[in-house]
Amino acid sequence: MTQPFPEDVFLTGPMAPSGIECDAPDLIVEGEVPDDLRGVYFRNGPDPLYPPRAGDRYHWFHGDGMIQRFEFNDGRVSWKNRWVRTEKYELERKAGESLFGVLGNPLTADPSVADEHYNTANTHVVWHGNKLLALMEGTIAVELRPDTLETVGNWDYDGQIDGPITAHPKFDHKSGEMIFFGNQAKGQFSDWVRYNVADRDGRLTRNEFIKVPYASFVHDFFVTEKYVIFPIYPLAFNLENVMQGGVPMAWEPDKGTHFGVIPRDGTADDVVWHSMDPRWSFHMVNAWDEVGCIKVDVCASNATQFAPKLDGTMATEEDGLRPLLRRWTIDTTGKTNTVSEEQLDDMPGEFPRTDDRYMTIKHRHVYMGGGDKGLDFNRLIHHDLQTGTRRTWGNDRYFLGEPVHAPRSVSAPEADGYVLQLAHDHETALTELLVFDAADIEPGPICRAKLPVRIPAGFHGTWVGA
Repeated sequence: MTQPFPEDVFLTGPMAPSGIECDAPDLIVEGEVPDDLRGVYFRNGPDPLYPPRAGDRYHWFHGDGMIQRFEFNDGRVSWKNRWVRTEKYELERKAGESLFGVLGNPLTADPSVADEHYNTANTHVVWHGNKLLALMEGTIAVELRPDTLETVGNWDYDGQIDGPITAHPKFDHKSGEMIFFGNQAKGQFSDWVRYNVADRDGRLTRNEFIKVPYASFVHDFFVTEKYVIFPIYPLAFNLENVMQGGVPMAWEPDKGTHFGVIPRDGTADDVVWHSMDPRWSFHMVNAWDEVGCIKVDVCASNATQFAPKLDGTMATEEDGLRPLLRRWTIDTTGKTNTVSEEQLDDMPGEFPRTDDRYMTIKHRHVYMGGGDKGLDFNRLIHHDLQTGTRRTWGNDRYFLGEPVHAPRSVSAPEADGYVLQLAHDHETALTELLVFDAADIEPGPICRAKLPVRIPAGFHGTWVGA
């Protein structure tokens, strides 16, 4: 018998578990679905099947991966969702309770899963090489059938990868390549990353190991047409701390921030390291090449509360906790190894997305979530970087997720299309899928597909056009 979930910020309100898999062939739509909006929007996020083990405190990143599938066709919207059948999910479903410790902690796990594979597959879902892949950054990918969301099984590039795959691969839409990496690639606490490239058919073409200054929480990275850049932020892992009874991960600003720059066709011997003052970022916006330099747009802060400092205290607002839209410039001429920074806006924002066709090349438009009071995620934000304008839509009624851009067509200009955004309605406690005109979000959604249930707040998604 499934037990009740405990009171926890990650298990209540918009983040509360749903406990259901559904098929809705024709959602009620308020407004009109644009005729040229055709394709599928996939979204991934945590939806725990069982409460955490006794004495174990739940974390948002631990929930079982649940894939949402919204298909737009002939003015209609269908929806289905399915849990990713990872080894974790299957073992716990059979037992009828949680077996793994939160975030894979072996000290709180049931002994029966001591040698089992921990994978939640709950962070992102991407389409590449005719495969739909569910990703979390701590292990390998899981392949799903794109029409039914049935789990096919783990995908390790035919046995060529034994280790983590980032939840934030990048795509070169000219070459068709997927560029990705694995953090702590030679085992937990290791100071190595693995650089990988798969061609447009999903065949692995590059598998390079790179030593980094220290083991760090590297969630995202940067790719241009010429370079790959690995950011090493001072949110550091330290086995020695653990052996002495300390925390496994700590905010250590004295370590500084470092960027390993490698040519896309280079080897580990070609890496050049650049440095800047301590910074933290979950998500970058995009990166591109200019004459003599690399430009990176990113949501970054000067500190983080994702882990304590070594002395056990937490960073404060005075340390600069709010992520702001910034631009970093990395010199590629060899004249300097110092990274410069420009702040582009003063409104906090996260979950930034561009028109994905502009990955690795210069973009103009950025969409993200944020809020007037900080990261309360009640605002959709649109930045036009060419005009320097910021437009917003939203109100306190909604808790908004990541915005995803759907181009009007394959050849449409940048931002000519729609922005899709899942929203939790605080008044009804139900979920709506909002569709905006990407060029003009201020009037509000063109239409709203209304779900008869609540989808838990999740992470990242992908648009696959028809």
